[in-house]
Amino acid sequence: MIQKPRGTEDLVDKKVKEFFALELILRNIADLYNYREIRTPYFESADLFLRSVGQDTDIVSKEMYIFNDKKNRQLALRPEGTAPTVRSILENKMYINENLPLKLFYFGSMFRYERPQNGRQRQFNTFGVEMFGPKSPEADSETICLAVHVLKTIGIENFNVHLNYLVGEEQRKIYIKDLKDQLSSFELCDDCKERLEKNPLRVLDCKVDQDKFKNIKDMKEYLSDEDKKYYNDLKINLKNIDIKIIENKNLVRGLDYYTGFVFEIKDNNDLTLIGGGRYDKLVNELGNVDLPAAGWGMGVERIILSLEKQNIFLSEENYLDAYIVTLSSKSKQFANILMLMLRSAGLKVDGDFMNRSMKSAFKQAEKNNSKNIIIIGDNELKENNVVIKNQQTKDEKKVLFQDIVDYLMKGN
Repeated sequence: MIQKPRGTEDLVDKKVKEFFALELILRNIADLYNYREIRTPYFESADLFLRSVGQDTDIVSKEMYIFNDKKNRQLALRPEGTAPTVRSILENKMYINENLPLKLFYFGSMFRYERPQNGRQRQFNTFGVEMFGPKSPEADSETICLAVHVLKTIGIENFNVHLNYLVGEEQRKIYIKDLKDQLSSFELCDDCKERLEKNPLRVLDCKVDQDKFKNIKDMKEYLSDEDKKYYNDLKINLKNIDIKIIENKNLVRGLDYYTGFVFEIKDNNDLTLIGGGRYDKLVNELGNVDLPAAGWGMGVERIILSLEKQNIFLSEENYLDAYIVTLSSKSKQFANILMLMLRSAGLKVDGDFMNRSMKSAFKQAEKNNSKNIIIIGDNELKENNVVIKNQQTKDEKKVLFQDIVDYLMKGN
């Protein structure tokens, strides 16, 4: 038997309903903040991610699905959503001043070859938002506010907002030199030994050695006066809108394009639900257009997992307004007409197509959580009515054909 590839998941029944319900909520909230949807291809030129995400990141060096097409062009399944969004903005010239601020969101599958685990597969879904144009503490606080708004709306109340500010320009060179000097005395994992030479900031993102970095140098001490003021104003703005933060000096995120503030929101089990920050140079690096930007991404599977652990469900229970049970060949033919009529009126109905006995058909109605069972036989056809059994009260009533819709619409 052919099985699904490792790191993928079939969504059926309750789980697919939860995904759909969450997507509707996310779309509605994005609309409240005036974000418009963007959809980019599942695969892009591999060079897009090599240039944006960073060749020394785990995503590019270890996790990206790269392949050559029939014309030997190197392509990659998208591992994240920001770089494709930037590529689309540049290609479609959406960066003109009249469009700014340009606020976009996306919802779709991403792909990373990593060890499958709870809340993260090799094919996973991300909801992300990106704001292009403004660069201000006020715009950044709205970006974080949107993330918090999402979590509170879906019922996740217990979470922590971790915040840091990445040192930039000349100050970064000084910080990295001091950081390397300090880290050289640490016993690091093999990956971090390599990162220390190629990209020292990536060491701070290591999940293996994380506990060793509690006393590491704080990069915020190296910020310029301008950046210190910006970061302080951001914290004041977040305080004004009642968003409490935890300053995390080792938070760098796993992508090379971040500049300025970065943040992660974690639940009580230390599971990262949302992460993002500012990336003011990425658009320029990919298309020579000076366009500041900030955004974040949310792992949909992780959100669903966190909700399940808290016994929170977003979708309604499956139910039917009516389930039709037929007792004869003629009544089976009429059932199709009746179903069409009821569905055209907006009622959820189904029936038995398996030639089950009446007892088995009733069990199917119960399995489908049907509010009513409609029984049709030859006698009912002759009398121009049906028998409707209310599954809650167990009452049975004969209802004329022309009155069935009104009877069910009244909540019987």
